[in-house]
Amino acid sequence: MSLRRNWARLAPILAAALVALTAAHAAPRVAPVPEAERTAEQRELATRFASLGMANVVGTYLRYPALAAAVLPYTEYLLTASALPPRDRELLWLRTAWLAHSSYVWAHRVPAARRAGLGAAEVARVAVGPDDPNWGSFDAALLRAADELHIDAFVSDATWEILAERYTPNQLTDLVYGVGEIAMHASVANTLRIEIEPGITDRPPSAVPYQVAARQTNQRLVGGDARIAPLPAAPGAPAANVFRTFARNPPADALRNTVGRHIRDETSLTPRYRELLIMRVGVVCRSEYEWAAHSRIGRQVGMNDADVARIIAGPASAGDALETDLLREVDELARDNAVADGTWAALESKLTLPQLLDTLITVGGFRSATYAINSAGVQLDANMAQFRFPLELR
Repeated sequence: MSLRRNWARLAPILAAALVALTAAHAAPRVAPVPEAERTAEQRELATRFASLGMANVVGTYLRYPALAAAVLPYTEYLLTASALPPRDRELLWLRTAWLAHSSYVWAHRVPAARRAGLGAAEVARVAVGPDDPNWGSFDAALLRAADELHIDAFVSDATWEILAERYTPNQLTDLVYGVGEIAMHASVANTLRIEIEPGITDRPPSAVPYQVAARQTNQRLVGGDARIAPLPAAPGAPAANVFRTFARNPPADALRNTVGRHIRDETSLTPRYRELLIMRVGVVCRSEYEWAAHSRIGRQVGMNDADVARIIAGPASAGDALETDLLREVDELARDNAVADGTWAALESKLTLPQLLDTLITVGGFRSATYAINSAGVQLDANMAQFRFPLELR
């Protein structure tokens, strides 16, 4: 019995490590657009985001210019201009890269971390995690928040209390959304096997064992008090609690909402596939708010009771083959921060490249949203009562 329990605990870690090892030694699944083949629109976007330094990520997103234009401005904000102090955000982004097994994101954040004042010993300790005794209490809380979001999509009461003593609501918002967005880009880099550019020499420390300093609790604040109270309803503004909660920093909100608008309104996916992905994210991240909002939309686009039950059950349930692949993609991204070979091959045989990229951004974008909604304690809207989680998920 002990052996079985240990295997159940180690299997996800070993699977994620295998995904990372494979990605590090395999050719890209989607290559960047060569400079000589770029259209005027692609060249303009490449120039616009050259300062990010992530030429291969930007070049890969250029395969789908509308997606690049929607996603990269918010990424630029998080990396260079967020409300978080530069040192703090680099601690968070590095820890997120480590947790996601993303050599690409790690390699690019280490130079930024040095510029923000982190020394070589501190960078190495990021991989060890928040339990290293050399961290101060606030730095440890930052790292622990990344671990808790990674494993539980929720910042615990104890960690939130430490962070909220120093941070404003805008900073807390940038933290939870930021960890989710960096995890999204890490997942894209892992899944597409984006290569680290020549001359970028930093790599994750190979001698540090992979450990997550958190566990899945499924603790949520539904029916309790919000940690970030929504702003009063204003004429002409969205009335939903989620929008009023995260509307305190208009420039950042506009950039983040551009990502959401692409996913909701401009995606290449059918409405059914979009909602299936978002609803499954709601299940695996235990976000009743997202589930309630999108199970209602799922009904509007034609889902029935059996469809909804299948999304809750996951990819092991019987049904349409493509929908099984999409459900499996959500679970793999949540567990491994990468889509496995078999799942990718199945999706690639049925979807266009824009659709493949939209699946990654839909899952990553809404996973990020669940981090924020769960941690801020956004309460259900009045019109969500009949679309709540079944009792076993509450």
